[in-house]
Parts: sequence; structure tokens; C-alpha cells
Amino acid sequence: MGRKAGSRQLKREPSPGFWPLHRKEETWAPMTRPGPHAREKSLPLVLLLRDILGYAKTAHEAKRIIDSDHVRVDGMVRRDHRFPVGLMDVVQIEGANQIFRVLPKRGGGLQLTPITENEAKYKLCKVTGKSTVRQGGRQLSLHDGRTLLYGKEQRQKSEQDIRVGSSLQLSIPDQKVIRVISFQPGTIALVTDGRNQGAYGKLAQITPGTYARRKMVRLEAENETFDTPADYVMPIGAEVPLVKLG
Repeated sequence: MGRKAGSRQLKREPSPGFWPLHRKEETWAPMTRPGPHAREKSLPLVLLLRDILGYAKTAHEAKRIIDSDHVRVDGMVRRDHRFPVGLMDVVQIEGANQIFRVLPKRGGGLQLTPITENEAKYKLCKVTGKSTVRQGGRQLSLHDGRTLLYGKEQRQKSEQDIRVGSSLQLSIPDQKVIRVISFQPGTIALVTDGRNQGAYGKLAQITPGTYARRKMVRLEAENETFDTPADYVMPIGAEVPLVKLG
């Protein structure tokens, strides 16, 4: 009988290029589990602790730290060493008194930016989809796999303020909406993909897409102005960034 699922193992050679692994020293790489972020846009916890932060020398040591309930992602204890950590996630290492936010890195990949305890109380999530559910409610899909439900009485407000492409400032881990950051000219946006990944600036112009051309935006960064697909940007503040960028 043929195999019904994909491989449960991942070799180092085809692993995402931004993973800090020596491709020729060992054969296998840690496989991320299905979760809030795709493999090519995330890091497994074991790799983050061992190869990036240096809290462990081996995968076995990293697993012991994770199994000891010392690692929290978005305020929740994570015990799976293959749990995928991705864009805007808040990673807290208890005992080390260090907290990080995962941000896009210039040139590709992800980086960990140290943040304070106050900054660790919230994260930004991009709205990637909206759908209608039973009894006239509205469901919002966010970039990290979360879904938020609005009742019928809240739908009118959400229709006016929350559109696909906007961002939500959420408290974590209780997921309460603190603020809506609209996707509109004048907003501060961060590039999360493409050749300008990691750059940020003011949204100067939004060009609607057609069947033959993607929706584009013009971003005014500190020393440059460039165009990039609208899918590649994430609003991060109305006038100033709500997250520390470096």
C-alpha cells in the first residue's frame, strides 16, 4: 500500500536556506510540525534554542529545556521541540529573563529582537481573510493561524474598521483586540517578504490589482522609495511602529 502522508523526516540540504545549519556536517534537520506558520517561514523551537540562542549544545539538551516548561510562545507554554515559531511571535525563555519578538530579516529569513515585558503583552497579526459564519457573525483569519469570531451585533463595527490587509494589535495570550491598524496611505508598514524584506516606512500609495497585475504599494522608507506587492507588507502603526524593529 502506498504512503498517504508526506515524509516525517527532513534532510539538511533541502531545509530552508535561512536556518543556521551546517549542511555538510550532519544529514538530518528538525522537521517543524504543522502549526501556525509554514515551514519555509518559521523556525522549530529546538533550532532556535540550540543554533540561534546557544542555550543548548545538542538537540537533546534543547529538548530538556523545552520539556521543563521554560519556553513560552505568545504567552503559552510549548512542550513540542518541533513547534514552528514565525513572524511576530513572542518567545520568552523563563530563567534566562529574556524575551524576543520574531521579525523579518533584511536579505531573507527571520531574526530575534529583544523586547521588554510590557512589549511582550501584545503582538501584531495581519488579517488574511474574512468570512461569514452562522447567525450573521464574522470570522477573521490571521497570518499566524488564529481565527477571531465577531457576533452579529459586532459585525457592523468590524466591517467598517477591519479589512483584509489590516493588522490587529492583540493582547496575549487572551487574544483581545487592543487596536486596529488600517491598511491605507499614511500607515507605517513593514515588508515581510521579497527582496525588500525587513524594510519599513510610510505607505505612500496603493495601486489596485487586475487579473493580469498584482495589487502593489509604494513605500517611503528612510533613504529610499520602492514598490512592492501588497501581500508583502504588514501595517505596524498609524504614525509610529507599535513594535521594536531593532
